[in-house]
Amino acid sequence: MNGNTRRGALARFGALLLAGVVVPARAQLSSAHPLKLVVPYGTGGAPDILARLFATELAGAYGSVVVENKGGAGGTVGADLVAKAAPDSGVLLVTTAATHVINPYLYPNFPYDPVRDFTPVALVASTPLMLVTSAQGPYKSLADVLAAARAKPDALSYASAGNGTMQHIAGALMESIAQVQATHVPYKGSGQVMPDLIAGRVSIMFNSVAAVGPLVKSGQLRALAVTTRERLPAWPEVPTMAEAGLPGFEANAWYAVFGPRGMPPAEVQKAQRELARALDLPAVKERYAVLGLEPLRGGPAELAAVVQRDGQKWSVFLRERGIRSTD
Repeated sequence: MNGNTRRGALARFGALLLAGVVVPARAQLSSAHPLKLVVPYGTGGAPDILARLFATELAGAYGSVVVENKGGAGGTVGADLVAKAAPDSGVLLVTTAATHVINPYLYPNFPYDPVRDFTPVALVASTPLMLVTSAQGPYKSLADVLAAARAKPDALSYASAGNGTMQHIAGALMESIAQVQATHVPYKGSGQVMPDLIAGRVSIMFNSVAAVGPLVKSGQLRALAVTTRERLPAWPEVPTMAEAGLPGFEANAWYAVFGPRGMPPAEVQKAQRELARALDLPAVKERYAVLGLEPLRGGPAELAAVVQRDGQKWSVFLRERGIRSTD
């Protein structure tokens, strides 16, 4: 065998060896593709906080996890992105009730069906909302807020992370029960609201304890009330909305994970299993407690039932209030 022949044989042998290594590796990667968690809001809100918490804890099972914020139209833009994703694309939506039980009744020509176009995966958390205002502002109580609204209708403003979010709905519920008028100011995410709220450029906001609790503790915001039936153990000094003057007021937020329509059952089971495992981790439990989140462990059937129930409830309220999107 001459030198050229020997070098050719060695090259072919090396190529075969290389192929034997690369092909199984590629097959292994394709069976455990990276996971993308889409948050249909900007950074800083509870869905974003949850997604980043889960991204850390799920990385071991998925190789890598990427969080992508796709805000717009009260969560509709990001939700629609997942609705149109391929069933086996490794894309999940970490979202609130807004994208599935409020927005479909809020926006004309809605781009997706909240039931048909998604695969329910898991309920992961619930949280009360907290009514907050600037710590340097004039409002010391809910009574002050309502008095201001009655004295000068529409001068009082309440912020939200977008039309149709629970923050928006809670503000509208306050208007309805108290029979006052206020100006809704929608932003593109909770994080964008905070500078204006702290500075007093917007009067008040209903937001999750997870998002605003740290700002209350740091002295930048003032807590006026919580939206639960009873006071929160972690915030015993903050009255409920009912105690503060609005009997019957209750509006809590839930957070859930959905996949695209037709997501393979094995992938649904894996995602639900890994999310449930994460909820049992001491670090996650501690983080939930700090953020004022209550863990939920409902699977696909429970999540589907919640979407059905709350969709009926809030669609009636939206029609009665005549609330429609301005986007």
